[in-house]
Amino acid sequence: RRMHRNLIAAASRARAMRSRTDRWPRISSRHPPDERLKVGSVAADEGASVPVPPGVPLAIFQPSLDHLDGLLDERAAAVARRFATLDDEWTVYTRPQLCQDVADFVLVHQRHGVLVIDVADGEPTPVERVRRERTTLVDQFFALPGDPRDPGPTVRGIVADPDRSTADARAMLGHDDPTVSVWGRDTLEDQLSAAVMAPHAVVVPAESVRRLRRQLVVHGITPPPFAIAQLSADARTVAGNPNGARLRGVVGAAGTGKSFALTARAARLAAGGEHVLVLCFNLTLAHRLRRLVVERCAEYGANPALVTCTNFHTFCARIVDDAAAAGFVAAEPARGTWPEKIVTRTEEVLRSGFECRYDAVLVDEGQDFRVQWWNLLRELVVRDGGEMLLATDPTVDLYGASSWSSPSTLESAGFTEPWIEMTASYRMAPELIDATSRFAREFIAADAQVPEVPADQESVVGELMPGTRSWFDIERVADLGAEVGRAVVRLLEETPGLAPRDVVYLCEYHHDGLAAAEVIEAAGHPVHHVYSRNPDERQRRKSRFWLEADAVKGCTVHAFKGWESPAVVLGVGMEQRSRRLAYAGMTRVASTRRGVGGHLVVVSADPRLVEFGEVFQRGVPVTVDS
Repeated sequence: RRMHRNLIAAASRARAMRSRTDRWPRISSRHPPDERLKVGSVAADEGASVPVPPGVPLAIFQPSLDHLDGLLDERAAAVARRFATLDDEWTVYTRPQLCQDVADFVLVHQRHGVLVIDVADGEPTPVERVRRERTTLVDQFFALPGDPRDPGPTVRGIVADPDRSTADARAMLGHDDPTVSVWGRDTLEDQLSAAVMAPHAVVVPAESVRRLRRQLVVHGITPPPFAIAQLSADARTVAGNPNGARLRGVVGAAGTGKSFALTARAARLAAGGEHVLVLCFNLTLAHRLRRLVVERCAEYGANPALVTCTNFHTFCARIVDDAAAAGFVAAEPARGTWPEKIVTRTEEVLRSGFECRYDAVLVDEGQDFRVQWWNLLRELVVRDGGEMLLATDPTVDLYGASSWSSPSTLESAGFTEPWIEMTASYRMAPELIDATSRFAREFIAADAQVPEVPADQESVVGELMPGTRSWFDIERVADLGAEVGRAVVRLLEETPGLAPRDVVYLCEYHHDGLAAAEVIEAAGHPVHHVYSRNPDERQRRKSRFWLEADAVKGCTVHAFKGWESPAVVLGVGMEQRSRRLAYAGMTRVASTRRGVGGHLVVVSADPRLVEFGEVFQRGVPVTVDS
């Protein structure tokens, strides 16, 4: 500690001897005009180097200091030199990707919280930009569903202006935002150690910091090697695109590896330096796709920052905001829901000349996508000659939006070649594949597209444990939520080795999900769930859903599509739609994760399913009527 203090003192004396002119070189531009989409390589030939004085205790940089050339201009590099003087309990993420934004810096400390920092660059709205980046980081990278709407000083936004005093910078920016501070030259040079400290009353949640560190993606950096899921032959075909097709469709049942194939394709394209947009419909799935992309980029040595993962309507809202800042303002349609209006406005600004192009656009859970949305992407978002991929599963079309089987629809969407079919499931053990497939063909459609047991299942994913199946019938639908909660508690008590974080429970309605959470929490298990009676809070909770949270997870079936878990407890209601939802929920079970067998527990309030439930639990084949 004495050596540490001496180093700091020496560094302070060295800083006092350097002139301000040397410390703060001025240049006019912040980043290239297309930097938001065109990500710089850490090996670029141009850009400012980031030397630091010898003997200064360095914060931990990602990428490392000697790899920042090409990512920062001279003014931002000068700010980075100041951050380098912080101690090694700070981690400085340089140019991290926050969905469709790229901040200059995100600083993370377990006791002092998180700072989202942009260097003022002459643009008229730096405070607004930082506010947006802070909101994105909080909702999609940091906060958990049960956290307050705003974390307060735990996550702070900063506009740094190395050319002006703090007072002058605040006056110039017209600063009046309580969530964003302005640091001028004096703060950066002489008061930085105090400025980065959080107020004494702040408690930084360790779980939120762990989530942030797990999910932040910086340029050119991939995480340590993961146990990457092996791809099946069909998935390798999708990922490799051996024929160089520019427009492909994939249709496959649950567990056939569509998401693995699609994200592997994204990583392969990124390995070639291409900028890729990965889209889905629901808010929660974007988190999983982002994680799969990062893992596959680690395998291929690709830059994960070249891949943007988000849901479609969030993408559209961001396009409209960026277009307005650039002078392309779309009028608010007089009629329609917000999702309908934002798509209309997106198309208007793109047709008016606002540009936002990607080399490839890949869409997962495409059965939820309308043809209008696909054609908007095809005509106005993917570059000329770029690649597009649409992956669908018609049996889990929960919104009734899919019409991809119609020849006229396929023609209008630009598809001219046969779609790739993926029929073999590698997610579930054979017994679960048989049970869920029979349910679909009896209660959804006799010709429903269902998974099959592949001959190479064991060679691809290893030996699968058979898992367990349980079915409980209840008399009153009003009791469904509480009974689901009791089933979760019972499963944890009766299954050695199964941790709360391994269990997901799925309910159709939010009031049932809340009732289940109350029972589970009363038994002493924390619950991380998306349920709320308030529509705005539901959206916020979905944005913050994180499957790796150390708790039982609760989700609607709609929001959990595309995900998987080693143990699923499913509540089934009495409506006609409940059966399709039940199939979608059943097929979320994964028999392969961490050696834990796939556990499926169904709690049904539908008396018409009693007979099926009896044979489902015993494993006796069910006769399917034609």
